[in-house]
Amino acid sequence: MGKNSGLKRHRARGVDSNAMSKDVECTTVEPPTKKARVEESRSLFVRSLPPTATTETLTNFFSQHFPVKHATVIIDPQTKLSRGYGFVTFTDAEDAMEAKEKLDKQKLDGRPLVLEIAEPRHRQSAGESTDVAAKKAERQAMLAEARKAPKLIVRNLPWSIKKSDQLAALFQSFGKVKYADLPNSKGKLSGFGFVTLRGRKNAERAMEAVNGKTIDGRTLAVDWAVDKQTWEQQKHHQAEDHRTKEADSGEAPEHKDEALSEKWEDDSDKDENEEEDEDLRNFMKNHMENFEEEDSTADPDEAELEEGEADDGGAALGSEPTSKKSLMTDNKSTLFIRNLPFTTSDADLKSHFEQFGHIRYARIVIDRATDRPAGTGFVCFVNENDSKACLKGAPRAQQSTIPNKKSILQNELADEAGKYTIDGRVLQVSQAVSKDEANRLTETGVAARQGKDKDKRRLYLLSEGTIAKDSPLYAMLAPSEIKIREESAAQRKKLIQNNPSLHLSLTRLAIRNIPRDIDSKQLKALAREAVVGFAKDVKEGRRQPLSKEESARGGEEDKEAERRRREKGKGVVKQAKIIFENKEGSKVPEADGAGKSRGYGFIEYSSHRWALMGLRWLNGHALKNASGKTQRLIVEFAIENAQVVARRKDSQEKQRMRGGQRSDDQGATNAATNAVNAGASRSNLRGKDFSVSKDKWHGQKKGKAAGDREGSAQDALQQKIIARKRMTRKKKAQSRP
Repeated sequence: MGKNSGLKRHRARGVDSNAMSKDVECTTVEPPTKKARVEESRSLFVRSLPPTATTETLTNFFSQHFPVKHATVIIDPQTKLSRGYGFVTFTDAEDAMEAKEKLDKQKLDGRPLVLEIAEPRHRQSAGESTDVAAKKAERQAMLAEARKAPKLIVRNLPWSIKKSDQLAALFQSFGKVKYADLPNSKGKLSGFGFVTLRGRKNAERAMEAVNGKTIDGRTLAVDWAVDKQTWEQQKHHQAEDHRTKEADSGEAPEHKDEALSEKWEDDSDKDENEEEDEDLRNFMKNHMENFEEEDSTADPDEAELEEGEADDGGAALGSEPTSKKSLMTDNKSTLFIRNLPFTTSDADLKSHFEQFGHIRYARIVIDRATDRPAGTGFVCFVNENDSKACLKGAPRAQQSTIPNKKSILQNELADEAGKYTIDGRVLQVSQAVSKDEANRLTETGVAARQGKDKDKRRLYLLSEGTIAKDSPLYAMLAPSEIKIREESAAQRKKLIQNNPSLHLSLTRLAIRNIPRDIDSKQLKALAREAVVGFAKDVKEGRRQPLSKEESARGGEEDKEAERRRREKGKGVVKQAKIIFENKEGSKVPEADGAGKSRGYGFIEYSSHRWALMGLRWLNGHALKNASGKTQRLIVEFAIENAQVVARRKDSQEKQRMRGGQRSDDQGATNAATNAVNAGASRSNLRGKDFSVSKDKWHGQKKGKAAGDREGSAQDALQQKIIARKRMTRKKKAQSRP
């Protein structure tokens, strides 16, 4: 009814408008602006639209009640869904007002609509808009400055703070540290840093608390950080103010010269100590990180005095310095001392080594963690020859009789004269090296120790075979399989913790949850397929390749095994074995054909690389059993007993030696046979010689056969003993209640 009434009003108004247009035909009318000022209030602003709303559904909804000129739903370009609002334009303003009153709060796809009359935006004049734009830009700049994370500059930092994490630790108690930086120049720290905190209040509290705080003898200065341009302007203004103050003071040049002369005279008494400290600073700057260096931004007056010092300790006023003081640039005259008593001081160290020559300086090393002597130190001689003589006469470190072991015991007889002994400790003297060389030696020593002290039991392999809970494969596992895996992980961990002789094999895998209809031959084929499948997955990007560390775990032993495998032309799978049992539950060989599979077995690869690839492909791999059900393999590195492995290696070595001896015997037999055949064809061969050669050959053949029989008899006896022991253990286990 509302729709028909609206259409009738529209037709009536249409007739009147035509009549009026004839009367005012000659009248000039200005064109409407901004789409007739939003169609003269004929448009509605529709909010609370559902995400599924479209222009078509919005048009159909309003056209059921009033004639709609057009409708628009605002769409998100990324999601292609409604942003929740739109516009509807009617043929006249009365329909728009009536639609707002009637359809407001009406539901569209379950969402109540909110309707408002769409009003045009009223723009200001050009002059006003310029002022508004300027104010807006200023306001935005202020907002941007307020939103900018507060940044602090920290000056006069001690040299013990060498990493940004150490700087951030000073401010963490005041709020979250978003960024910390220690600028450096050519690899050397500059003595200041920057810290950015979250929240200006946090930065203000941090500045109040840390500013003036003393750390390692340095008083920190904390201030707001400014951009480079502002800092240069401030620096320029400070320089102008300084020059203005000097001009206003009116001090005569003569007075300045007198004051400077007095300062030179006061400092001339300290030349000897400054010379020693300067050399020490230079050495520490190049070679030691444990000592605090002098601040690179020293006072200008002090720098001028240091540059102007003459070798004689003083100079006439106004005279140019003839030469700068030579600095020590190498370590030829410096020795590094180990095994110092912890009670030794710098003076004690210097006085002890003065017996070898004049000492420039002597310093003990302080451990930064404990702030106590580290048991080492440096001694710098004035004369390089004295340093060489001291090093040449020093006792050598005692060599250990055990390979790869270094003795910590000192031979007191090594220094009978006591020249290199302090408080009963024999010193170890070596040539000092540069800082870079010291870092390199440290890294080399750490790498060597890590290689020597690495986990020999390979406990890191316990985690191999574990499926992460957030992985897609874990979601495919049945609850029973998850329970088996968890119990297995706990059992293996407990087993290897309680028995120190157990370790994880690098090449042998333990496979469980194997379908009962799979034999060893099929398992070996699956092991080969695993290596190929892993490489294929890596190539197609479905799996990550092995890392360099994982590929190099086997070391030289793996490389040698791989070399032998290629020489013999064998595959990567050395052995695959399924464990079978008889009706009584005892293990039986698979070749007998009388047993059934226990559902687990072992795979041995030629090297760790292939084993790791096989494990990651096989673990969780789905197989169908005889009844058609899916079983996922549980693959882990096998746990082995070190003693059993050692015995097995010895047995294999003996068999290899025996095989080599048999090859030699066979070679001798062939040689004898050839000699017999060749001798029989010679007409001048004596019967006596021929019979001797033949007897020797028959003797060698008999000896070989006897040896074979003896070896086979020993193997059979050993197998019988092992079988008896197993039966005895089984009977004891059955007899227990």
